[in-house]
Amino acid sequence: MARIYTGGGDHGETRLWDGTRVSKRDPRIELNGALDETSSAVGLARALAPKSLQPELLKVQKLLQDLMAYVARGRKDAEPPSWKELEAWIDEIIANYPMKNEFVFPGDSQAGGALHVARSMVRRAERMALPLWDGEAMISEEAYKFINRLSDLLFALAHKADVETFVDRVVRMIISPDKKPVNKEADVVLDEALSMIEAAKSEAEKIKVPMVVSVFAPDGSLLAFQRMKNSLPVSINVSQNKAVTALKLKMDTRDLGPLVQPGAPLYGLLNDPSIVAFGGGRLLKVNDKIVGAVGVSGGSPDEDMQVADAAVKCFEALRN
Repeated sequence: MARIYTGGGDHGETRLWDGTRVSKRDPRIELNGALDETSSAVGLARALAPKSLQPELLKVQKLLQDLMAYVARGRKDAEPPSWKELEAWIDEIIANYPMKNEFVFPGDSQAGGALHVARSMVRRAERMALPLWDGEAMISEEAYKFINRLSDLLFALAHKADVETFVDRVVRMIISPDKKPVNKEADVVLDEALSMIEAAKSEAEKIKVPMVVSVFAPDGSLLAFQRMKNSLPVSINVSQNKAVTALKLKMDTRDLGPLVQPGAPLYGLLNDPSIVAFGGGRLLKVNDKIVGAVGVSGGSPDEDMQVADAAVKCFEALRN
């Protein structure tokens, strides 16, 4: 078996990509040391993260490897990895995992915490890279931009890790190894309803609109209900009527509006004051079987639909 030690660095020197010997205090070696630490922190996050996130974190480690190889070449005319690819990646994460506009305290999940450690390491690497770009011209502007965007990517991935870990934990609560598998076509149960309400509240907090959320069983009985602070009293009945309307008519309330207009098939239906014909009421379905409904009220129809959609997404995650 080959030895992993060579003794070549015993005098405080190491080699660049082309074989040039430089001091281990060389700024390029210092920068690569910080990037190596970052890769280790990302590796820890990958070991702790939900399986759905692990391929992305491995990709980050491979990009770090490419960046370290670029720095080790010791010349800026080599090709660094693309910072534009990172921007597109960040935008995709934020679109799917919107963030609250508030200061972040790392630690909501183990993987997210490790990624914030990696992010802070990249910030240090960025400070180390600055004189290599605008002073000694040892790396290109493209490489410096990549390091800058990498810290933003790790911030976004840390947020995604927090969210995915929460969803993963809820799923384990509903379907744990010591329980029989849940019948996926069974009616919605209380634990699921409470998890859906938490998901809806989280979405409502993101858009800063206090909401009322109601979850009903398919027979029209109220299963769970929660009113957020400062929500309108009228929203209590409206949220429940939305869920019941969806159950009665077997359709989401957002789809009912066009059907109750003059000349439409269900014109006159609104004579029943309990019928709600705008967004916020959604059916809970499994394989086309209705297993419950959720109703949300408190904002505009679009805002109510957004929050109801978050509840339904949580339910689907629990059943998949």
